[in-house]
Amino acid sequence: MRLLLSCCLLGLAISCKQAYDPPFTAPDRGYLVVEGVIGRTGTTQVKLSRTIKLADSARPKNEMQAQISVEGKDNSKYMLGETSPGLYTAALNLAAGQQYRLHIKTKDGKDYMSAYMDVKSTPAIDSVEWARENGDVQLYIHTHDPQNNTRYYRWEYDETWEFHSAFETSLHYTRNPVTGEIKGIGYRRLDQQTEPTLYTCWRTESSSRITIGSSAKLSQDIIYLPLFKVPAASWKISVLYSVNVKQYAISKEEYEFLYKMRKNSEETGSIFDPQPSELKGNIYCTTDASEPVIGFIGISELKEKRIFIKNSEVPNWGYSFFCTQLDIPNNPDSIAAFSNYAPTTPSEEGPSGILRYFASDPTCVLCTTRGTNVKPPFWP
Repeated sequence: MRLLLSCCLLGLAISCKQAYDPPFTAPDRGYLVVEGVIGRTGTTQVKLSRTIKLADSARPKNEMQAQISVEGKDNSKYMLGETSPGLYTAALNLAAGQQYRLHIKTKDGKDYMSAYMDVKSTPAIDSVEWARENGDVQLYIHTHDPQNNTRYYRWEYDETWEFHSAFETSLHYTRNPVTGEIKGIGYRRLDQQTEPTLYTCWRTESSSRITIGSSAKLSQDIIYLPLFKVPAASWKISVLYSVNVKQYAISKEEYEFLYKMRKNSEETGSIFDPQPSELKGNIYCTTDASEPVIGFIGISELKEKRIFIKNSEVPNWGYSFFCTQLDIPNNPDSIAAFSNYAPTTPSEEGPSGILRYFASDPTCVLCTTRGTNVKPPFWP
């Protein structure tokens, strides 16, 4: 989730012709950004990055080689390992009645901690529903707490979809095993694990928006809210689509922090917008009390629900993937000239073998250019 861009901290605010200069200057290295939710059970992920300067067009910098742990008041300690640059992961099993905090030590020796927090109980998701609206597919979340104790919620989701190439292929380039140079055209041996299908693939993307909701102003703790849309004709529902929604109960303080964060990241652009100095989380630097830290970490049970949507369930979806094929002679000069195309099937064969073949752009033939051909374990 892109909780924080540089504007969240540095507050870029522009009038029609005159740039707004923020009243403070961030250090060259930027301020620490902490994102994530500590799950009571299952996999917990915490992302560390650094803010960037207003004039810097680069993406926020990942904070690598840090030591991160979840510490309990009962002296328990769970270490998170860095599984990719700036992303720290661990499988946790925290006690429901205990308090925990997040402890971070960066590679430059600075210490950061959150306050001790109770583990919040999360009610189950009642349903994830969808409906066609103006051609799009709108997803909704429905949940409730019969005890009226939760009131503040946060959601994340993972989208996974199956898609197909425009053309199936029975051919491949044969290559010199030493130099990798293309030698000619040959048939793919589909029975070999070394040449798996290139027609059917899957792709997964995680949510990047801040999605929160509250029933605090209602007499009952009931939530029914839109989550997101899948635009009409999107390749996501070209075959079979799935979304797994993750629900967390959060505190009022975390809700207010995320609400301001979302407002700043989505609406900042005027000097009249709320400025980043309002963003105060629950993480602080113990080695330098004056250093701002951006982020709010909560501890909550995770509740999930997955649904599937078939292409046949959304009539007239409108997805199309326009691709064309070239008819290429099977000779060294032609193969070299069109080596950036992917072969599909023979167009002419003779006693000596393939005389001509069809080929197309690799994105039209090799589904692995846009996803993976490893079937997810939860896929039907």
